[in-house]
Amino acid sequence: MSARKLAMVGALGLASIGLIGAGAGATFTDAVNTTQKVTAGTINVQLSSNAQGVTVSQDGKTATFNDLGPTNSTFTNGAMPVNVSNTGTVQADAIWLSATDTRGNDAASDALVGQMCVAIVSPVGGQDVYRGTLANLEAHPVQVAGPLPVGGHDEWSTEFYAGSNGCASLTNAAEGGTVTPTITVSYQG
Repeated sequence: MSARKLAMVGALGLASIGLIGAGAGATFTDAVNTTQKVTAGTINVQLSSNAQGVTVSQDGKTATFNDLGPTNSTFTNGAMPVNVSNTGTVQADAIWLSATDTRGNDAASDALVGQMCVAIVSPVGGQDVYRGTLANLEAHPVQVAGPLPVGGHDEWSTEFYAGSNGCASLTNAAEGGTVTPTITVSYQG
């Protein structure tokens, strides 16, 4: 055998030994896992009322009071009660009270919104949740006490008025005005 062939066989032999050594240096591997199923809950607040003059929508989300008026400069719709129930699967931790309105497109309607008052009372706690002008409640939502637990109930009464309970009578500027206020209680959890 020539020296050249002999050198080639020797080089191949050394390369083969090197490959065997690479396999012999392998490490073991393993892994562990953690897992958990997470299901988001629901808040499902429903309204109901047995009061005369209150109609609750089929989905239980809106209570509508009978129309009021034409009124005098001093008026009230009386305290209109609604019951609130949390039929969801989680507690409502933060509750906000706010207001909006739909009004006529005239100065008298603007004046009516600025002058009429609203009182929201929670008889469960026996407290005024809000008592003041509709316009102020629209500009400054109020955080009210919670929580409303799963299966929990509360009751709210809403009264729109002028000329009593610290609210002045309507002025001539509000004559002929129209407004449809909407009071919203928002539950978060």
